[in-house]
Amino acid sequence: MNNKIQQDNNHKKYPEPLEALMLIAAIVFGIFILVLSYTLVFGDMEQPEMTMNQARYIYIFAGSLFFIIPYFYGRSRQYEVKELFRLNPVPYETLIISVLFGLSLSVLGDELDRLIALIIPVPDWLKEQLKPLEATNFIEWTLVILGAVIVASVSEEGLFRGFFQVTLEKKGDVTRAVTLSAITWTLVHANPYWAIQIFVTGVFIGFLSWRTNSIYPPIIVHALNNIIALLYLNAATETPIEWYEWHGHVSPLILLPAAAILYWSVRQLNIIHRR
Repeated sequence: MNNKIQQDNNHKKYPEPLEALMLIAAIVFGIFILVLSYTLVFGDMEQPEMTMNQARYIYIFAGSLFFIIPYFYGRSRQYEVKELFRLNPVPYETLIISVLFGLSLSVLGDELDRLIALIIPVPDWLKEQLKPLEATNFIEWTLVILGAVIVASVSEEGLFRGFFQVTLEKKGDVTRAVTLSAITWTLVHANPYWAIQIFVTGVFIGFLSWRTNSIYPPIIVHALNNIIALLYLNAATETPIEWYEWHGHVSPLILLPAAAILYWSVRQLNIIHRR
């Protein structure tokens, strides 16, 4: 009897996994229609510079929908929004560890990217896709950081590591929830070249979200990963960074400490946030 009451309470507090997945699909489809409509109507009428700026504005608006829509959907359905999005504070120590977690994960992800590039060279379509992330002045940098760092990290973590992963955790085991959340996040990016990197990153961030029961550490890790990628993309230099690179790879002097720091970070988080 008590188990049935508990199940009913969970049903009222959280959406069903299929319900959450359908909402994600609806958001992605809506954004696709929005971008397609804009391209068909205005794509040939704007100057290249204006088109690039408009793309950044659309990215910011579309990215924000990943959080705004599920948030107000949850409120309208009277779900426990704070728990559903993991809007829970964490100790200051956890925030510091999250920074180390994010920096080390970015380094390891960079090396994984370089290894994959040895097998599959970076395609031209990916280079074109990254052009809106290139910035040359203050306004462009502001738009790029707002869209690719702030909006992307908050909205995507709120949706995938909050709304969706929490829903999955309430209906099954944590491992499956983290994995399915990472897979869905990878599919939404629609980038086959970076699929492995995105999935691996998603698994680590999913673990972080579950272990700390908060969305703030994942936001920090996601934002760090994106800002580092942006800085590297905009460096626009063919000269290797001597202290960082070694024969086209991340230097072992950087890579090995990064792996050790990531391992240490995971252990510390397990100690601080025992369940």
